[in-house]
Amino acid sequence: MYEFVIKNGSVIDGTGSAAYKADVAIADGKIAKIGHIPERAAHTVIDAEGRAVTPGFIDIHRHGDMAAFRDNFGELELSQGLTTVINGNCGMSAAPVDKGNKGLLNYLRPVIGDILPYVSTDTMAGYFSSLGSIALPLNCGMLVGCGVVWSRVLSGEHPTEDETKTFRKILERELASGAMGVSLGLGYAPECFLTTRELISGLEPLRNTDIPITFHMRQEGDGVCDAIREVIGIGEALHAHVHVSHLKAMGKRNWNSRIPEGLELIRSARERGLNIACDVYPYTAGSTQLMHILPPEFIEGGTAATIERLKGKANRDRLRDRMEKGSEGFDNIAGMVGWENIIMSTLNTPANKRFEGMTVQDIAKARGTDPIDCVCDMLIEENCAITMIDFITCEEDIARILNCGFASVISDSIYPASGSPHPRLYGTYARIIQRFVGERRDMTLEAAVKAMTYTPAKALNIADRGLLKEGLCADVNVFDPAEVKERGSYADPDKCAAGMDYVFVNGKPAIAAGKLAKAASGQVIIR
Repeated sequence: MYEFVIKNGSVIDGTGSAAYKADVAIADGKIAKIGHIPERAAHTVIDAEGRAVTPGFIDIHRHGDMAAFRDNFGELELSQGLTTVINGNCGMSAAPVDKGNKGLLNYLRPVIGDILPYVSTDTMAGYFSSLGSIALPLNCGMLVGCGVVWSRVLSGEHPTEDETKTFRKILERELASGAMGVSLGLGYAPECFLTTRELISGLEPLRNTDIPITFHMRQEGDGVCDAIREVIGIGEALHAHVHVSHLKAMGKRNWNSRIPEGLELIRSARERGLNIACDVYPYTAGSTQLMHILPPEFIEGGTAATIERLKGKANRDRLRDRMEKGSEGFDNIAGMVGWENIIMSTLNTPANKRFEGMTVQDIAKARGTDPIDCVCDMLIEENCAITMIDFITCEEDIARILNCGFASVISDSIYPASGSPHPRLYGTYARIIQRFVGERRDMTLEAAVKAMTYTPAKALNIADRGLLKEGLCADVNVFDPAEVKERGSYADPDKCAAGMDYVFVNGKPAIAAGKLAKAASGQVIIR
């Protein structure tokens, strides 16, 4: 007897092939059979007439390292069909983090939240042990954040030979503990200061392997194509598996031109034999730390050093000059999109809470100052722990990436300790179905499902998920595409998506008949 049989559904198996009518049987946490299955062969029969039956969605780029330990973890993820998430992205992972490094903890806080005292973070093995000790509602894996590893070993802006050797040893240890791969945050300190040669040297343990190296690139605006060339160069130098995170072209002057060129660069590298792909989120706005708008020389040395620089009038004048003249050597987000398109989404001090959700332009006006002084003053007041939502790209470029054939859908969701999150935290996968399949008709449902299941599984070598195939893990969604809705917005993001009738995680219903089942059948995913 099968535990469950999903009858009469439209099976979309994750390969991109056309949907077909079939029944799906689940037993012992696996997909036991796909085909015609008699009702009498199951303990529980689910009638999926008029509904799609798909693999569970996989988000390979999330920042839920600490959110996984929160009491309500899983609710907003499962509601949009997510059954597997991979954290530790953009060079920022909760392990291996020394809890005594207060500067690093403050730097990570706006992205992954507070490092919880009862979670072991000194090594990835310790983190996995903590994660495995709780009831997980969905599957969770991790990448090693190279930024936090470099933070442990660097004594200056560039590594010594001994520091590079120590970095490699830590990387090898954490990968041996089961991390899915490594992530780099080349737009963030300290990795933004490293040369391409230094990056290649540090990543030497991944030479001639299929272990994924994911890149938040140095630039995602004017210099995005040069940044793609750097990733390709690193991949080809190491004969390694590389992946471009959250591909985009920031700034209106770059729309509809940089992405076609960048995609062609990636296609050409793939034709030469490089294992390279990319991912994209379906929003025209991103979200990260506000201090990411600063040039690299302003964030050198950590939070305390940044704050000291921002206090001086001469430095502010220099900052103003840098932002007005262009973006040489960094993504000048403010210059590319304008202060009116940058929202301060998380503020922590009582005096500044009233400005949460307002643009920098409007906050500066309310405080009676100019945007540069406003940003500098508030970064000082908030100890740099401010997140922003910045409107940076266009839907046409998003659609181009979605349809390139090698792009995964991701959310890039951050879990700040307070404040208002980006709506992608709650609605990314519903938005793909509602907006890009239903409203814009940029892609078929079959293509969208592939980009949310098999493509991301392949990108991170997750071999037992991402397809509806006999013998694979039974992560399964059942839904009517017309009923899948993103309910949140930028102004009111804290709303779970709607439309999932059933979500199975390892063969157990996490959502049943549209209601959360409070199941705990998730697993720690290790390489």
